[in-house]
Amino acid sequence: MTIDTILQVSLGGLLLGGLYALVAFGLSLIYGIVRILNFAHGTLLAVTGVVASLLFTKYNLHPFFIALLLAPAVFLAGYAFYLKLLHPLGKRNHFEGTVGTVLVTVGAMLIISDVTAVLAGSTQRNILMRFESFEVGNIVISTTQLTILFGIAALTLAMHLFLTRTWFGRGIRAVTQDPVGAMVCGVNSTTLRALTFAFGSATVAVAAVLYTMSFPVSPYMGFPLTVKAFTIIVVGGIGNLRGALLAGIFLGVAESLTGLFWKAEWAPALSVVIMLLILVIWPEGRSRRPA
Repeated sequence: MTIDTILQVSLGGLLLGGLYALVAFGLSLIYGIVRILNFAHGTLLAVTGVVASLLFTKYNLHPFFIALLLAPAVFLAGYAFYLKLLHPLGKRNHFEGTVGTVLVTVGAMLIISDVTAVLAGSTQRNILMRFESFEVGNIVISTTQLTILFGIAALTLAMHLFLTRTWFGRGIRAVTQDPVGAMVCGVNSTTLRALTFAFGSATVAVAAVLYTMSFPVSPYMGFPLTVKAFTIIVVGGIGNLRGALLAGIFLGVAESLTGLFWKAEWAPALSVVIMLLILVIWPEGRSRRPA
């Protein structure tokens, strides 16, 4: 096995890890502010990816315009989902509220997967675009990979600026650091939580378009993505975008190299093993403000 092969596989792992990080960004914000474990988060990417592929196939829309269409739609759906189904559970005691949110999000995961499979089929789909490839030494790099890497970098930077330079971002940081103090200063916690849930869902829509450009999606592939996102926020820190990006890249490269040196069947289990090791070695975990 040559070093060029390892570098080629690592490049694919870098791309995959960046996409994992985009999925984790939204989940990290949702859990950091709303304190909800959204088990339907990865399924939202899978279903949105299926919709994106259908829009591309039937209407020949460019992925950029598909993202512009899907992000606001998913934002509104996430906002309504939180206010109508999740917010009322806050009136329950802690145990009932926690169990209720798990049941609601797991139920949503099953329902949207089944509905999508019935309407669009359960076969794998992706966005196939013709891009050129070029070589750097013996490593082949496609312009598709460069486009997706640019999209990952741009979305990460946009989220960082949004969280650090806007009122909404400052409100999120305030609620993260001192919820009571933020409410005293006039921050509407209910609206902020609903907007945070919607914003975290909308980032998944953009990630879904980028993911579908490189990897196939199907309605029932979402839960493993949710597990990987949980792993990333455990390793990288809740609300820490830089930590999530680094953890996602590490996970993606580790999975790719596992498939290369060992067996591809073991790669999906790697995220669970990493999370268990982190919990055993570092049980106090990490929690940081959005950055």
